[in-house]
Amino acid sequence: MKKFLTAVVIVVSTMTFAQQTDKCDLPKDYQEPKPDKKIQSWLKRGDATIDDLRKHIAVENDCSEKDVIFLRISEQKGNGMYLVCVAGKPMKYKRMGTVFMGANENPFDTANSGK
Repeated sequence: MKKFLTAVVIVVSTMTFAQQTDKCDLPKDYQEPKPDKKIQSWLKRGDATIDDLRKHIAVENDCSEKDVIFLRISEQKGNGMYLVCVAGKPMKYKRMGTVFMGANENPFDTANSGK
């Protein structure tokens, strides 16, 4: 009986995790979080505002700016982390100073720069 229950639990958990998709399921009335106005006015000097990031993401992913929806914004003057939904796919971006990049990119990795 224990083996049967263990098998059932494994099968059910496998099916549950297999059904999870990599999509953003946002409600129709979803409203993006508002960035801090003081930080945004300071970042405007270096073209590093939320609107600049939206344009960057749209160009990088070959989609419209309307398809870029911010889910979470965490920023300071020197850096920021952003969770976005790009054409239905969740992605993470970061800002270091005035430079935007994917959250898993390392700007200091010079091993691949010679190719």
